[in-house]
Amino acid sequence: MEYLVEELADAASVAVDTVRYYQREKLLHAPRREGRRVFYDDGHLDRIRQIKSLAQQGFSLAQIRDLSTADASGLLVELADQNAVDPDLDRRELARRADVPEFIVDVVVSAGLLTPVGDGDEQRFAADAVDMLVAARTLVSEGVSLEELTALAMRHATHVEDVVDDAIELFKRNSDAKGRDRNELVGLMHRLVPVASQLVGRHFERTLRTRALARLGDDGSVGGGVVVFARKLDERVDPVAVYGAAVDHYRSLWVRPDDGFALVALGAAEVIEPHGDSRFSAASAARAALGARIRRHGPAHAPAPVLVGGFSFSCGNQACDPDWTGFPDARWILPEVTVVDRYDGSWLLAATTLAEGDDETVALDLLEARLEEMASAPPPVAPMVGEIVAGDIVDSDPDYERLVADGIAEIRSGALDKVVLARTLVRGPIATAAVLRGLVDRFPACATFAFGVGNRAFIGASPERLVTLDGREVSTVALAGTIGTGTDDASDAALAAEMLASSKIRSEHQFVVDDITARLATLGLVGETPDEPEIMRLARVQHLRTPITARVERRAGGVSDMDVLRVANVLHPSPAVGGTPSDPAVAWLREHEDFDRGWYAAPVGWCDLDGNGELRVALRSALVDESQVTLFSGAGIVADSVPDDELAETSVKLRALLDVMESATEGSDA
Repeated sequence: MEYLVEELADAASVAVDTVRYYQREKLLHAPRREGRRVFYDDGHLDRIRQIKSLAQQGFSLAQIRDLSTADASGLLVELADQNAVDPDLDRRELARRADVPEFIVDVVVSAGLLTPVGDGDEQRFAADAVDMLVAARTLVSEGVSLEELTALAMRHATHVEDVVDDAIELFKRNSDAKGRDRNELVGLMHRLVPVASQLVGRHFERTLRTRALARLGDDGSVGGGVVVFARKLDERVDPVAVYGAAVDHYRSLWVRPDDGFALVALGAAEVIEPHGDSRFSAASAARAALGARIRRHGPAHAPAPVLVGGFSFSCGNQACDPDWTGFPDARWILPEVTVVDRYDGSWLLAATTLAEGDDETVALDLLEARLEEMASAPPPVAPMVGEIVAGDIVDSDPDYERLVADGIAEIRSGALDKVVLARTLVRGPIATAAVLRGLVDRFPACATFAFGVGNRAFIGASPERLVTLDGREVSTVALAGTIGTGTDDASDAALAAEMLASSKIRSEHQFVVDDITARLATLGLVGETPDEPEIMRLARVQHLRTPITARVERRAGGVSDMDVLRVANVLHPSPAVGGTPSDPAVAWLREHEDFDRGWYAAPVGWCDLDGNGELRVALRSALVDESQVTLFSGAGIVADSVPDDELAETSVKLRALLDVMESATEGSDA
C-alpha cells in the first residue's frame, strides 16, 4: 500500500513534521517520487513504528539510525533495557525523589546533561537521573553555586563525548583487526563498556583528589578567573573608524545601522576554539563555563561582556582554495577591549585573565587606566568612500553553469530536493575600512561585519539573520527566493509581484520556512510565522522574507538554559545555504564544489556571556588578504532551475559587494 505523507503520519500516529524529520535524519529510506509527488509504503510505516518502540526502550535516534531488525532483538536491546526509563518518573516525580525544585530539572535537561524520552507531558527519565540530581543537590548545599556546577558539568560532558567517541573507535578497530562481525562488536562493547567506564571514573576521582589537595594545601587563595571593567564614554565613537585604525592581531566589527547597534572587538583575553561536528555545543558549554567564572565591574546597566566570532560551514574540508588559514572550525573570542555603541551611547569594556594568586585590585586599576587612556585619545580618522556606482554584471562562469546542471540532474534523480550551489570571484586588493564604511552606508538593514586575523579579514554585509536571542525571545527568519530590482518603485513592485506569483520561488521559500520551524521544535521552541512572506528590498535584489519567533524560559540570576549558539546548532545549515535533505545536500556540496567554503554561508556574530546575541549567515561576503579578495555568492537549485538564470542570480548578488569595492580607493589594509 502507498501513502502520501499526511496519510503515513496519520497511520503511524505522528506529526507530518516528524516524518520529514526522520527522513532528513536518514532514519527512513527514500520514498518513491512521481513528478513532484512523493509516495511512502508499508516499509516506511513499519519503520516508524519500530523507531517509536525503540525510543520507548531508551535508544537515541542516532542509535536507532544504525540498527537493523536483527540488532533490535539482540544485545543492544539488552543494553537499552539496563538504562530504560521509569514509566512513573516524570519531571515532577524526578524533582520530588531528588528533593530539588522542578526548575533544576529543566536546567539540567536544557544543558544536555539529562536526556528524557518523549515530549512535553510525556517525558520520562531513567532511574539513575535521581542519583545525578541528588549528587548535584549535595554539592550545592555545601556552597558550590548552581551556575558554576552546571558550567563544569557541561565542560565535562563536552570532553566526555570526545573520549567516548575515541573509546568506540578503539573497540571497533580491535574488532575489525580480529575479523569480528557486527554482533560480535556489540557483544565486545557490552563486556568492555563497564570496565572502561570504571577505569575512566577511577582516574577522574584520583586526579580530582590529588589536584584539589595540591591546590588547597597551602592556605593560599585559589584565585584565577576573568575580570571585566566597563565605563561609559562622554562622546559616541565611530566603530568603523576604530576598526580601521586597529593593529591588533584579532579584531572584529559588527554594525547594525537600522537597530542603532555596533561593536568593535580588539585583542583576545580568552579564545574558545572547538573543532569538529560538536563545535556548536562545545562553544555553548564553554560560553556557560566562562560566564560562571567571570567577574564584572562597572555600572549595573553596562553591556554584558561579549564573545565575537563564527563557525565554518562544515568540518573536514579538503585543503583547497581559498586559503582559510586563521579561520578554524570555530573561534569565539572574549576581547581585551570592546567598544559597544547602542541606544544609550558608547561604552568601553576591558577584560583580562587572572592567574592564581593575582591581585584583582591591581588588575582592575590597570584596566581602568587602559580605558581612561583610550577614552582620552584623539578619535581615529573615519574612512571615506566615494559615490557608489553600479557596475556591470559578472555573467560568465561556464564551470558554475556545469555545476548547476549536475545539481539539477541529482535532484531529478530523487537524491535531493534542493541544493544551494556557490561560486567564487577573485579581484585585486581593496581599502578594507573604506569598503566597510560603504557597506554600512549602503545596506542599513544588513549586518556589516569584519573578522580580522593578522593581515587577513573576512568581511561582508549579511541580509540573513540566523538567530537573535534577546531575553526570552528567539527570533529568526526564512530568507529564500530572489529577484532583481527595477529602475524605480513601480518596476520594483512589479518584480516583487512576479516573485510572489512564481510557484518555483514560493516553493523554495516554503522549504525554508517548514525546515526552520521543525528544527526549532527539536529544542522545544514553537515557532510563530505569518501566513504570507514579506518583500525584503536591497540595493540590487529583492527577497521573500518570513520572520519566525519563539519564546524560551530564561532565569535571571541563574544559569542560562539557552543561548544563540545552541539554537544555531539546530538551524545550521539551513536549506537556504545547504539544501534538502540537509546531510546529503552538504555531502554533495563537499564533493562537487571546487573550493572550500570556510566561514562563507556559516553563522557569524556575537554572543554575550548571558547567552543573548545575534548570529547572521555570512552571505554577501569576501575573504580579504594583502594581494586579493575572494568573493562568494550562491543560489538555490531545484528541479526546474535553469543554469543561465542561476548564474544571473549569483552575479546580481556579487554586485552587492563589487559595487562598493570598485567605488572605494584601492589599498591593501586587511
